[in-house]
Amino acid sequence: MINCIKLLLIFILLSGFLFVESYGSEYDLTPSQKHFTAIIKSLPGVLSADWDSPISLWVKTSSKAVGSPPNPQVAKQLADILAERGRTALRQPFCVHIYQKQDNALARSCVF
Repeated sequence: MINCIKLLLIFILLSGFLFVESYGSEYDLTPSQKHFTAIIKSLPGVLSADWDSPISLWVKTSSKAVGSPPNPQVAKQLADILAERGRTALRQPFCVHIYQKQDNALARSCVF
């Protein structure tokens, strides 16, 4: 019985992982998202900008953009500015996440 439960849990975890991976690979950026992303990537202190989903933009920054050690207030200001600029450019709801280390957001700003 315990082995069946373990097997079922492993199956559920693998299914969820495969769903997330296939979802991410099937999503195509809109032309406006591609253009906006290119602009963001050209800003000083921005190392990368990637869409995690159709409504979630993750922006990796260097210390040039948010300070060293990272200043959460500066990161929040940057997220707010990028979200506000994106509101006009994209005309869609989305969130901007500012980070320096993977899975450790310094700030987030959303527009609707």
